[in-house]
Amino acid sequence: MLSTVFSLALALLPLQDSPSPIQGALDRADARLQQLLEIPDAERTFDNTVRALDDLQASFFMDGRMKSFLAQVSTDPDERAAGRQASADFGNWFDKLYQNEDVFHALTVVGEGGGEFGAEGTRYLERLLRDYRRSGMGLSEDKRERLSAIEEQLNELSIEFSQNISDDESVVLLEPEECAGVPQDFLDTLPMQAGLYVVELKGATAGIFFSRCEVESTRKKISIGFSRRAGMKNVAVLENMIKLRAEKAQLLGYPTTAAFETEIKMSKSPDAVLAFYDDLRPKLRKKALVDFEEYQNAKRAHTGDPDAKLYPWDFSFYGDLLKREKYAVDSEKVREYFPVEQVIDGVFDVTQELFGLRFVDVTAEAGERGRLLWHEDVRLYEVFDVETGEVLGEFYTDLHPRPGKYSHAAQFPLVGRKQWADGTVTKPLVALVCNFTKPTADKPALLTHDEVETFFHEFGHCLHSILTEANYFEFSGTAVARDFVEAPSQMLENWIWNADVLSRFAKHYETGEPLPREMLDGMIAARNLGSGMGAEGQVFLGMLDFTYYTDPDGELDTTAVRQEVYGQTRLFEPTPGLFGQASFGHLDGYRAGYYGYLWSLVYAQDMFSRFEQAGIMNKDVAREYREKVLAKGGTRDAIDLVRDFLGREPNADAFLRHLGLER
Repeated sequence: MLSTVFSLALALLPLQDSPSPIQGALDRADARLQQLLEIPDAERTFDNTVRALDDLQASFFMDGRMKSFLAQVSTDPDERAAGRQASADFGNWFDKLYQNEDVFHALTVVGEGGGEFGAEGTRYLERLLRDYRRSGMGLSEDKRERLSAIEEQLNELSIEFSQNISDDESVVLLEPEECAGVPQDFLDTLPMQAGLYVVELKGATAGIFFSRCEVESTRKKISIGFSRRAGMKNVAVLENMIKLRAEKAQLLGYPTTAAFETEIKMSKSPDAVLAFYDDLRPKLRKKALVDFEEYQNAKRAHTGDPDAKLYPWDFSFYGDLLKREKYAVDSEKVREYFPVEQVIDGVFDVTQELFGLRFVDVTAEAGERGRLLWHEDVRLYEVFDVETGEVLGEFYTDLHPRPGKYSHAAQFPLVGRKQWADGTVTKPLVALVCNFTKPTADKPALLTHDEVETFFHEFGHCLHSILTEANYFEFSGTAVARDFVEAPSQMLENWIWNADVLSRFAKHYETGEPLPREMLDGMIAARNLGSGMGAEGQVFLGMLDFTYYTDPDGELDTTAVRQEVYGQTRLFEPTPGLFGQASFGHLDGYRAGYYGYLWSLVYAQDMFSRFEQAGIMNKDVAREYREKVLAKGGTRDAIDLVRDFLGREPNADAFLRHLGLER
């Protein structure tokens, strides 16, 4: 079983034939493991066994991680293929490590021997023993053999599921008149074939058509195509994974996959997740009904059809229309105030001041530092603590799309903080990979306000990784409960809604004029436009994921279940013939954990309430947040970190206000 930091970091993609691209790292890791296992029981200590195992895992990860990461960003297809193989080899090696009876025995000897290991050391030993139990230690030999076979199958299926999504090349061919309303400078970036625009069904491209295309049939065409990506072949892969995970859970003594997965999250049980939804859904539905009426009336007024119905492909379009007409917010005009370099400077300015940091561009020194630059867009920065002058870590930025690149936005840990036996410390290195609009011949790269929010979000993950003070690799940075990991990143999104913050960097790319206050006021007024329907969209995805993984035997028609859950959670009529689960990659990676996006938002907004009260740029609160939450990583339970920072029990009041609701 992978520890949290590895499960967050590894992206399993297609498996190839041996030899492994990380064979040297595998050989070195195996040799270190053999040395650890050769220690006689009578000579076992915490340092030579437990701490040594953390050393071993950290060394192996750092030894081969860059090779696997290149699967996501390299421009060379062969290098991406090697990276996919490396990722698969990582996963298989860790699976075998956590199914190794001799390692479990060695850890048990140390645990039964007693002693004082310190709070972090004790937690690490407990975590290891827990994870070995969850990997099948204590089962009969035949059950363990079956469990091992399941894990091997799941690794292969995970690779196939992810690759089918990545390889999907679905496009829609559109006549120019079918693109009415879409900005011409965007259309100019699209390839053409026989006079038709070739529209890839990727998130950013589809998003522009959903929000700006005046032609409903075009929006519908793209929406349906988008929900059929990766094909029925991926539906079959998903259903096989769900069935195997249910079998795995029952072999380990859990009634469902959800019970197995939630045991180690903040929620602790499926019942807690269901109770969360039961409490939240009626509140959201009240707002969603108001939203639906507003959007449908907008459609009727826009089309002149008093009986027009609102469909899913209308949501973004009429949201954008209402922003322009009701709140005088034109998203295309807003973009003109967010050239990407200014946004980067703004994020840096805000976070450096808040947290007492200094970022230095060291891209020119990357080669001397042994740091790879995989594309000309990539920048490398070093992070210093202003007060002490200490180097805290480094981060890459890779912000624009290109063929073969990871297609969303994410932070990828490449090196985790680790204190070694001699007292030396390895500092974190992470990569921020995004896909923001590229510059054109006559315009710089201009970001939508949503893209600015995305960059702040991913930078929240970056800070979580860089500012960690955990000494064990197992607990470094974002190695926290999966249903809390989004909270620090979600919290940082709030800064882009503050006038004083935006005045630092939101300036017109041509004139340098600041974002007009009336435009910002309109944006703030429109912030909760459609928030009920939007949140119900998150509920749908979370409940879909949870429903798949709460079925005891995992025997499911995932398309039928999707239709049923959609009807229960959304106000739109379900569209037949769709199988969006085939391209919903989180169904593999999160596994009964997608609820965590809304769950963690409760804690994010509650923590932000302290900044609301003290001032959004209050350095004292920021330092306390850095010390009590970000620095701790996974060294304590997330709920204890939140309580410590808030000085009270958390509640959902700020979360409901954030959505425009009251308790």
